[in-house]
Amino acid sequence: MDFLLNPAFSIYVTLAVVLAVWLGIFALLWRLDRQARELKRRLDTEPQTPAAPAPRATLEVRKGHPPERVTHEEYKEPTVADN
Repeated sequence: MDFLLNPAFSIYVTLAVVLAVWLGIFALLWRLDRQARELKRRLDTEPQTPAAPAPRATLEVRKGHPPERVTHEEYKEPTVADN
């Protein structure tokens, strides 16, 4: 194992490690590019369906009496005097 500490050999170890890191980065980017192309191809060939309308929200105001249904257009922020 002493040969690993030899300065003439350690440069090759360093180069091998750097090469392995760069190959790993290249492989990761290549794989991500392939997946992105596949996803784009699937989205381009998939038939477009119209989006369903979003449900309208309602709020229930409860202050010791039965709940009152209030739509988001009718809702007003409670003030200190309301408490």
